Amino acid sequence: MAEQKPRPYRFTEAISEDLSTAFNNLASEIMKEGALSPKEKSLIALACAVAVKCEQCVKAHKKQALMAGASKEEMLEAAAVAGQVRLGSGFTFASFLLDD
Repeated sequence: MAEQKPRPYRFTEAISEDLSTAFNNLASEIMKEGALSPKEKSLIALACAVAVKCEQCVKAHKKQALMAGASKEEMLEAAAVAGQVRLGSGFTFASFLLDD
């Protein structure tokens, strides 16, 4: 069975080819070499996917991170940072209960 395109790409294609092209171009532009390497960017994307709890995103960004040369240890650390930020944001949100 052929591998399907990621869901956001299939979604944009269903709306219009122009939207799909624009989305693909934006993603490519953001993820290319710049002040951050593609590997660093892929680790950030993976961490963001963990933080927003998107299973399909985690799977896709894990694959991209591996292709960019990230190690399992780097991915685990990035995910741990995301988890800690998510936990901290939960505590921050919960702290509003302390307000009078």
